[in-house]
Amino acid sequence: MLKRLLPLTLLAAFALPGHAGLFDDDEARKQIASIRDQHAAQLKDLSDKLDKLDARSSQKLVELVGQLDALNQQIATLRGQLEVATFTLQSLQKRQQDLYVDIDGRVRALEESKPAGQNPLAQAASAQQEAEAATAYEAAYNLYRDNKLKPAADAFAALAQKYPSSQAAPNALFWQGMAQAQGGDDKGSIAAWRRLVDSFPDHAKSPEALKAIASVQLDKGDRKGAVKTLKELVGAYPNSDAGKDAAKQLKKL
Repeated sequence: MLKRLLPLTLLAAFALPGHAGLFDDDEARKQIASIRDQHAAQLKDLSDKLDKLDARSSQKLVELVGQLDALNQQIATLRGQLEVATFTLQSLQKRQQDLYVDIDGRVRALEESKPAGQNPLAQAASAQQEAEAATAYEAAYNLYRDNKLKPAADAFAALAQKYPSSQAAPNALFWQGMAQAQGGDDKGSIAAWRRLVDSFPDHAKSPEALKAIASVQLDKGDRKGAVKTLKELVGAYPNSDAGKDAAKQLKKL
């Protein structure tokens, strides 16, 4: 009996450690799997947070770009309104000065018993044309401000053609070019700006017109033409803001 029990006892003794080792491996695998699942969950949570942050950042960037565009549009509108107000004031001042000169001339003529130097009817007609040109300019600029580019360009062109000697003519040519450039008519815009520079070389808008021509030429890939225009700008208007900017730009081309 003892001999038969001895092998069973030995077998049980050897079997127990093996079973314990197997139990330990299962627990370790469960712990590893649990840690792996925790890490995966943490990584997914972190990834979700990064995606949300990236989405918010992208949306914020879009909002900032939109606000910047709106501000630029407001600045352009305010600049145009200021130009209209300045032009109107200059027209009124000129009309007042012309009236004063006319009255003074008539008084001198009466005193010296000589005819006045200029026909009062001609002066009245000139003042009337200036007033009409100012009204047409304001109407054309309102079209441009409302982004009606083709009608605005046509209105500015008609003004410059109908009142070529008016104070509004050079400003009309400048904004005609701007409307045409924004509407995709590069050839027309360059022609309008060139007419402004050639017809009114001493006007404040002439340097800006040359700068705009160079900008359109660069956009079209005409580097040689742009360099030529910038050199013309620097040579003709070296002390203007546009001329100083052109000098800096030439160094980069």
